[in-house]
Amino acid sequence: MPADRYFYDVAVYRLSQEEYYSDQDQYIDSVLYPAGDPISDKLREMHRKDPSSAVTMRDHLWRSYGGAWIFNEIIGYIRLHFLGSQIRGEYFSVNKKRLVRTRRKLIEYQTWKLAPEIDIPTDATSQKIFEIILEYLEQCRNELPRRYIDSDLLKTIGPYTNWRALWLDSLPRSQPSNLAVSPTTE
Repeated sequence: MPADRYFYDVAVYRLSQEEYYSDQDQYIDSVLYPAGDPISDKLREMHRKDPSSAVTMRDHLWRSYGGAWIFNEIIGYIRLHFLGSQIRGEYFSVNKKRLVRTRRKLIEYQTWKLAPEIDIPTDATSQKIFEIILEYLEQCRNELPRRYIDSDLLKTIGPYTNWRALWLDSLPRSQPSNLAVSPTTE
């Protein structure tokens, strides 16, 4: 299979969206209302009465923390592809021992298969192939503990994709003809 026959890149995040925004909110509150500072309670009450009085400072702190989670917290990608009768995922990520919030990243190739490949049966339907792809991503989650693998978009488009045709198209042309069942077989 040619190296350019990848079909999907799945983003890997440092942490989930919920964790990121929870940490961001804690950071903003800790700067605006430092613990033990006698003015904190007065400021909190003032901001409760007039929320617009804290908008500029909250916006500044939001940006200084890192801004929006989406795209900014990506630390790697799983590049999915078919290899003969298998589904595989190459892994590219930031090459650091400690992954922290940052905007300066260099994503590098890490491995040619993140998790053990899964075989696709020759008679698999598009739905079955999609289930195998999702199963493979579950195995990848086990290989990357404490990381968030964002498969939401794949789960949205997956049921509408003709995975069988995509898989059959990725096979070398010299593949035995018993696999070349109609690509539209669902």
